[in-house]
Amino acid sequence: MPTYKRSNRKRQGGATLIEALVSMLIMSFGMLGLAGMQLSALGFQKSSWSTHRVSEITGDFAERVRANPKAVDSDYQYAATYAVGKAASPTRLGCRTSGTCTTTQIAGDDLADLLTKAQTSLPQGSIQIAGTLANGLVVTTMYLDKDFVDSAGAPQTSTTCSAASTGIDWRNCCPPEASAPAGVRCRRFTIIP
Repeated sequence: MPTYKRSNRKRQGGATLIEALVSMLIMSFGMLGLAGMQLSALGFQKSSWSTHRVSEITGDFAERVRANPKAVDSDYQYAATYAVGKAASPTRLGCRTSGTCTTTQIAGDDLADLLTKAQTSLPQGSIQIAGTLANGLVVTTMYLDKDFVDSAGAPQTSTTCSAASTGIDWRNCCPPEASAPAGVRCRRFTIIP
């Protein structure tokens, strides 16, 4: 009959302390990655919220311009700098309630509403409008974005529009006459009446 030797070593029945520590380390790296993704998602959410507000304000204004196209060439122009626009106190005539409005009065109320919405819906918001009935109106909405900073935390400066600006560059550049300071973002849309 064969003889079996018994080993004095006990058979290992669970995870060792080192294995547990390694698994905790791997899990902590995963949790740090998730936290980083959460921060990035919050940044994108803020930017998307601002862009949504700008498009909502501009869309409402576009409907008003299309209802009053005779005033496009003369009365729907607003060429104030960023600082002047954000500090302006627009006054509405409110002539629509009386039913006797001229195209100029309607345009004045529309501009006052647009500027008020930019100022109240966006941080330190302002607008600038230029264009013609034939080529369309370019509405530039400007607002302060505290997250628009470089890697050192200093406010970035938006690019200035030029004749060569097209596509995304054109949509995000600031007109030179706006004199937008560092930290201000510009969003541009064209309205074809």
